[in-house]
Amino acid sequence: MEANGRKKASFKRMKTHSQVIENFIWQGVGGKGTYVKASDDLLYSQVPDTYRPYGHRPWNNSAGGTEAPLAVRLEDGGILANGARLANPMDNHQWNVLKALEKSHSRFGVIPFHSIVAAWTDGVDDDWDETPIPIRDLKREVAVVVSSQGENWREVVEKDEDGHDVTRQVHTLGDSVVRVKDRFYLSAVDETGVGNGMYFLAELLTSRAPQSLDEALNFLKPQVVRKAEEKGLDVRRQGEWFAIPMPLSKSVELTHDVERGIAEHSLRHVLGRDGHHELEEAIIYRAGEHKGEIYARGLLTHTKEEHRDLDLGTMRWYLIIHNVAGAAYTLTGKGTAQFD
Repeated sequence: MEANGRKKASFKRMKTHSQVIENFIWQGVGGKGTYVKASDDLLYSQVPDTYRPYGHRPWNNSAGGTEAPLAVRLEDGGILANGARLANPMDNHQWNVLKALEKSHSRFGVIPFHSIVAAWTDGVDDDWDETPIPIRDLKREVAVVVSSQGENWREVVEKDEDGHDVTRQVHTLGDSVVRVKDRFYLSAVDETGVGNGMYFLAELLTSRAPQSLDEALNFLKPQVVRKAEEKGLDVRRQGEWFAIPMPLSKSVELTHDVERGIAEHSLRHVLGRDGHHELEEAIIYRAGEHKGEIYARGLLTHTKEEHRDLDLGTMRWYLIIHNVAGAAYTLTGKGTAQFD
C-alpha cells in the first residue's frame, strides 16, 4: 500500500489513536499512532505480529499481524469509512472513527469495503483483502451522495402471529447512498433480516442521483407498489419481494383461472430461478394477459433463514412483486457491517 501515497505524508507524532483519527477527519492531515496511522487520504489500522494485549497472547479473533483501511477521504470531500467486521483491536479503532465522524458533521458513509469491491467488480470479487482497490482509484470513482446520519435505532412495526402490531428496534449506522463509478447504490439495513436486520448494498436503476434517502428507497419500489401504498394498502415485504393485498373476491377469479388452465396452483413455490424465498401456497399465471404474475397466501419464508418469516394469512391473496434494484450484495460473514 506504499503506492497509495503513505510516504508522501509528513507524519506527526500523536499521543493517542483518537488524536490521529480526529486530525484525519477534522483537519485532513496525516499522523502516526501505535496501531492507527494516516496519510492525507487514508486512515488505516496496522497491528504487528507481536501484538500482546495486557502482556498476554491474543485470542483467536485478534488482528495481530494484519492491517486494514479504516477510512478514505474521497475527491468529493466525503469520507468513506470501512464498516466491515474487523478483529480486535481494529474494531475499537472503527468505533472511534464513527464517533469522530458524527461529531465532525462531515458527509460520510459507513460501508463494508468488501461491498465496494463487489460493486466495483460487478460481483466477480467480494473480498477487499484479496482484491483491494487502489486508494487513488477509490478516491476518484466513489462519492458519498446521501450522507449517513450516524448511529441510530429505527423502530419497525410488524404483525405478530395473531395479527397484532408489535414494535422492534433495528440498529443501524444510518443509511446512505454512494456512487461507485457511474452507478448509484443504496447502503442500508433490511429490517426483514433476522436479528437486528441484514446489511445490503443495492444498485439503484437510475441515472439521476437521489436527493434523499426516501427518494432512494422509492427507486427500489415498482410503480404498482407505489400506487398501492398511495391508496393506503398494507404492502408487506420480505427482502427484495413485495406483497400487495388483493380484495377477498380475487380468490374466485384465481380459482377460475386455475380451472381454465392459464394459471397453476403450487405449494412450496420458490421465487426466482436461484431464489431462496419460498411461498407456502401460490398461484402462478402461465398464459394469458397476466402471464408471469404470482399470487400467494400463507407463509413467505427464506430457505437459508436469513429473513424473518412473513405471514400473509390464509384468507386473502397477495400479488408478489420483485423490487427494481440492479445487483445487490448482502455479503453475510466477512461483509457483515461491524456496527449493525
